[in-house]
Amino acid sequence: PAEPAHHHDKHLTITAESLKTGWVTDRQCHYQLDQVGAMEVTFAPGRVRALEIARAENIEKAWVEASSVQLKNVGPNAVLCIHSENRILEHDPSTGTYLLTSGPYMRRFLDGYFPIRVSLQLDYPARLLTLTEIDPPEIRSRVTRLPGQARLDAWFEGRLAMRLRFDLKKPE
Repeated sequence: PAEPAHHHDKHLTITAESLKTGWVTDRQCHYQLDQVGAMEVTFAPGRVRALEIARAENIEKAWVEASSVQLKNVGPNAVLCIHSENRILEHDPSTGTYLLTSGPYMRRFLDGYFPIRVSLQLDYPARLLTLTEIDPPEIRSRVTRLPGQARLDAWFEGRLAMRLRFDLKKPE
């Protein structure tokens, strides 16, 4: 892109407690936000808690409203960092697997989508889980995997919803 696109930098952490509750720690920052009079970052109602603004720069006003963060008068080089817990990890007892759903990620204005960069860092307990599947298939080649970690850096235009499946490791 001619000018830097919105960059959504997200760090998700799955803990042993997450396997029981489904709640995952989310630390995210948004860089190069569009200069607009009003903007919002939304979360699925009932699936977010402890939502707080950790940092807001070059934004006249930022506040939490229900399951969203509202922004007023976003200036040049604006930065917004948000901390929350998201219920995005589901357990399937019939297969013993866990499914983490993240997104959809998008940069939407009126009826169109614009380029966005998403960087995702996922940490999970390697002694308990093995990452076995990543969807959609188009992003698999962009994911770096290490025991207990997955990293993604993707540029796209439209909507991106990611699903990562984990197997529970058998006790040794």
